[in-house]
Amino acid sequence: MIVLAFDRDWTVDLNPHPMYEAVPLTYVEYWNEQTDHEVWATGNQLLVDEAEIPGTLESVRRLQGDISAFGEKDEETGRYENWPLRETRLKILERLFPDADDYIVIDDLDLSHVNNWNHYYAWDFMEALRDGELNLEMPTVPTQ
Repeated sequence: MIVLAFDRDWTVDLNPHPMYEAVPLTYVEYWNEQTDHEVWATGNQLLVDEAEIPGTLESVRRLQGDISAFGEKDEETGRYENWPLRETRLKILERLFPDADDYIVIDDLDLSHVNNWNHYYAWDFMEALRDGELNLEMPTVPTQ
């Protein structure tokens, strides 16, 4: 099992980088629904609803039993008082899935410094998929 952590913006084709390839949302959905991989939103949390995958709130809920660590939620902005850095979000997933075969984060922020995680920009990730460098099955998508 591989843990896949996705950002949204400039990463998934819902809001792609203006000059580079993005990961199709259908791929994220496929890995979540059709494989035993763990697929999580660790960047922009809009992806939680758009891809129907768990995100930061769920990871903390699973790890700690509740989300009290976030503090109060501002009803106007929808933001919590305490929101973990992306590096912390990845470490939470690592704690939830200590026996994973691999940890891969796809994000437009460089997270290559996070131990145990393989960081890819979306365009590099897609190239690595096509080149067979990753142990991930690619979904069959109809050609247009």
